[in-house]
Amino acid sequence: MINVLKIQNPYNRRKRKQAMIGDKMKTLVIVAHPDYHDSGTQGFLKRATEGLEEITWHYLPEQTEFNVAAEQQLLIEHDRIIFQFPMYWYSAPATLKKWEDKVLTRAFTFANEKGILKGKELGIVTTLGYPAKDFQAGATEGFSISEILVPYRALAHRAGMIFMTPLVVDQFDYMTPDQQTKLLIDYQQYLTAAFSFSFSVRQDWIIKQLKKMMNSNNQAQLQLVIDQLEQNKIDLNDLKDQIKMIRQAEEG
Repeated sequence: MINVLKIQNPYNRRKRKQAMIGDKMKTLVIVAHPDYHDSGTQGFLKRATEGLEEITWHYLPEQTEFNVAAEQQLLIEHDRIIFQFPMYWYSAPATLKKWEDKVLTRAFTFANEKGILKGKELGIVTTLGYPAKDFQAGATEGFSISEILVPYRALAHRAGMIFMTPLVVDQFDYMTPDQQTKLLIDYQQYLTAAFSFSFSVRQDWIIKQLKKMMNSNNQAQLQLVIDQLEQNKIDLNDLKDQIKMIRQAEEG
């Protein structure tokens, strides 16, 4: 059995810098779902990863004993860790909790000890059967998603990880085709774009994906879209510079 605590942490400064700019970043999607094989939402999200580079889809089967060394090795090899699960009674399914208890040992996880996860990113993709607007103070559920997911923020803090804004998927079965298309793009960006998902980062990501899609049949049409997006980015940067100059003049 491999003793991963003796493995040199490959997440050095160079790789941390790569992860920040989205250069060959490797993402691990850890999926916990009691009805995984019958879930239309998980099937959709799984298909959304097809064709994406550096993505590892890792489903946690029910009632299984985890190979701790192998699971820890997966964490070591990836830059962004995603916990993906349906919201069950304001928490994740028991399988994910069991995985955490077995795999995230103190010596392996704590930033002030071995700190193997330090500097990596932790994201949450959670699915809801109720509208997301119900999860806020004064609404039906009474608590926000941010409040419910506090334990994962605490985990990221203790491990020295960067906690990403959660991606919430609510009522997938009621989504229109346009809403599903938006979800597909949002999900792919969540897995592969550089955090913090600014407008500029999202735009660069879309241009990059369009360039990958270009082929002999639709090359001209896609090139027009790419050119327009790139021009919009230039225009936006010019606008930002103008606003900055106006503010400096007013302050002067």
